[in-house]
Amino acid sequence: MIRHLVFDIGMVLVDFRWRDLMQELGITGEALEHTARATVQGPYWNEFDRSRISGEEIREMCCALDPAYAPQIRLYFDHIGEICREYPYSYEWLHSYKEKGYGIYLLSNYARLSFESVRPPFSFLSLADGRVISYEVQEIKPEPAIYRILLEKYSLIPEECVFIDDNSANIDTARSLGMQGIVHRNREETDRALSSLLTL
Repeated sequence: MIRHLVFDIGMVLVDFRWRDLMQELGITGEALEHTARATVQGPYWNEFDRSRISGEEIREMCCALDPAYAPQIRLYFDHIGEICREYPYSYEWLHSYKEKGYGIYLLSNYARLSFESVRPPFSFLSLADGRVISYEVQEIKPEPAIYRILLEKYSLIPEECVFIDDNSANIDTARSLGMQGIVHRNREETDRALSSLLTL
């Protein structure tokens, strides 16, 4: 029986709007492509989420990848708390399942600098019965360690959990550990998939 729903944050509960943010900052055209390749599409972004290295150090490592665009890269990091925007329905969505008696948990890759810069904090955080964010434990999905930390920290039985994430590789790891998994594309599809699982 499913008792707990585990949600990713980015592209499930919030819009990871990295391109929009660059454009809002005036980083467009060729500058946008260079800045993206040095940051969100670059070799250090996973380590930014892991946060074993400080955000400031990662920023300078990104700048070193493309020194000609260092001003744009630094500007981007100055506004990194704006990279995600909560979907209008997220609080109500989680609340609807919490009211039905399901445990609500969060498991997400999210850098310390980004997460702690969000203003105001995401409203749905108050609904979570527990959470593991990558920067807090310095582990990232799809590596199994971060999943095990969540399960052990809250004494969750994997077979009683459904993990909802937009990345199929992250779902594969959850399933390998005994959890059910739903690859998220939109709320409507995920609700239909959840309905099927929760009625089994």
